[in-house]
Amino acid sequence: MSASFTESEQIDRPGGQILKVTSASRPDFIEAKEVYCSTLEPFVVRAWKLHTEMTVNAFVPVGEVTFVVKADDRFETYKMGPSSNWGRLTIEPGTWFGFQGGPEGGIVLNMADTVHDPNESQTKPLDSFEYQFEAAT
Repeated sequence: MSASFTESEQIDRPGGQILKVTSASRPDFIEAKEVYCSTLEPFVVRAWKLHTEMTVNAFVPVGEVTFVVKADDRFETYKMGPSSNWGRLTIEPGTWFGFQGGPEGGIVLNMADTVHDPNESQTKPLDSFEYQFEAAT
């Protein structure tokens, strides 16, 4: 049960950026079975979830999203977005996690290693763990 963050390449271009997600030339190439996006409005929290089979490979190409991963008796936080931490957060099966949209909201792109199955995950109410997400200002 764990999570890890891997930086991804950003290429500045006139008028914008190229945000690389993955490439077959990388040793950590992701072979996804399903790719989807979740949108989050500002400060909206989606917690808590645990996948029993799926490995989550999350990117935040728009806005900012803070992921919170329960690792044993502590919480690990990962604030992600194209202007803060551009990269992939890998969350292994059996790991509780939640996430929250930043001040402008955000979009989470997941490159999952399995096809979504509603019977493959577990959820708990927000107050199940002693973690306080950021309050809307």
